[in-house]
Amino acid sequence: MANAKQNETSPVTVVLRRGMNRVRPLVTRYRLLLALKAAVGVTAAWLIGRLLPGELNEYAYYAPLGALLGVAPTVVSSVRTSIELIAGIGIGLGIGWVLVASGTPWFVRAPIAAGVGMLIAGVRRLGEGRVYVPIAAVFVVIIGAGDPDSYVAGYIAQFGIGLGIGTLVNLVFIPPLMYGYARSRIADLKSDFASAIEDLATVLSTEWPPDRADWLDEARRRQRSVDEAEELVREAKESGRGNPRAMWRRYDASSDDADIEALRYVGLRVADISDALGGAIWHQPVAVTIPSESIESLGRALGELAE
Repeated sequence: MANAKQNETSPVTVVLRRGMNRVRPLVTRYRLLLALKAAVGVTAAWLIGRLLPGELNEYAYYAPLGALLGVAPTVVSSVRTSIELIAGIGIGLGIGWVLVASGTPWFVRAPIAAGVGMLIAGVRRLGEGRVYVPIAAVFVVIIGAGDPDSYVAGYIAQFGIGLGIGTLVNLVFIPPLMYGYARSRIADLKSDFASAIEDLATVLSTEWPPDRADWLDEARRRQRSVDEAEELVREAKESGRGNPRAMWRRYDASSDDADIEALRYVGLRVADISDALGGAIWHQPVAVTIPSESIESLGRALGELAE
């Protein structure tokens, strides 16, 4: 029994468990479907973009970029992102076109485009599109300065087509509801917390002071895991908005919200205990003195909590 517990808390086991927790979210059905939609959207946008008449097809490379950005995890976020991107890029293209039309040399208009674009990028209501305001403006004054009218028309047309295709792909391949994935992550986090608390109880039951420090880093890391789980719950709520699947599958997030709050509270308390133990062992961040009988009582309490 002692050997089994030692194996569970060994550095190799801790590293493997941490690695699995990091990799698991990347290979879910939800992520794989998102990757498939991005691949289909980019390919379709490139093929359609090259069919545009006249000079517009010379800028077909912007269509796949638009499709890639238009493919979002949920239907609602896909539509919202597309609108924000079109707004931000349209503003940036307008800034660049005005500067080129003014006849100023490139070494004057380029910094002005970047500066004005960055100022407008501070408008939070532009959402995802605000990042592309200075990018689009600088592209026009440098790349499209020779023929700004064609460049602006080609950019906005191809990018808009790409965004439309990305949004359409999101509607055809109906995004899965993330309810189960969010709850699965919360369950994994509960198990992870229980293992961490059990590890801490095991450390306290060994010879004092312990020579291991990995449990201290693990306690701090778990606070970030709670934040990630909370974000998944938020995405789960959004995944049902505008999603036909939600018509026959309801989601009550109250229990998940309660679990997140409980995990956050427990995580903070465990982090406080870890900091206090760190102060008793290494006198950092502050020196702490803990009576031996308190160490034993704390170890038993943490063992019961883990169960």
